Amino acid sequence: MTEDSQRNFRSVYYEKVGFRGVEEKKSLEILLKDDRLDIEKLCTFSQRFPLPSMYRALVWKVLLGILPPHHESHAQVMMYRKEQYSDVLHALKVVRFVNDATPQVEVYLRMYQLESGKLPRNPSFPLKPEDEVFLAIAKAMEEMVEDSVDCYWITRCFVNQLNKYRDSLPQLEVSQEVINIG
Repeated sequence: MTEDSQRNFRSVYYEKVGFRGVEEKKSLEILLKDDRLDIEKLCTFSQRFPLPSMYRALVWKVLLGILPPHHESHAQVMMYRKEQYSDVLHALKVVRFVNDATPQVEVYLRMYQLESGKLPRNPSFPLKPEDEVFLAIAKAMEEMVEDSVDCYWITRCFVNQLNKYRDSLPQLEVSQEVINIG
């Protein structure tokens, strides 16, 4: 049997026993081996297939622009991201907006507010609806991403994308209804 027919046999077998993601994982690994990651291919892949948890944070960081597509600069860029995270967190502690007892998702929210110029004058001010959305996204990310720096940056950039396309969301809902009816 040739290599190709063995792979096809294995693919069919794996699908029958419920391991559909074997070939998808290999395809993603091939995409991630490129010296310069192809953003368009990664985007297409992530829309079509579920991302394996071991690659999820990396793919999200590249797609959201947290990391550049070039592998050789990932370590340097993440070092800058960690420094910025530490600086903003330190600033919030100095002004006593957060402390060690503050829930992590609230810390992320306050960091985001400080960086975007929307930090309220007093931490006891009631949360705005967009703050509640941020907290919900941060809680979901916290369950999927182990590193707090990665979690903050992914949440921050995801929320920025959500805000960027917020005006388009009602149109997407109508389009989805038309697709479901048709």
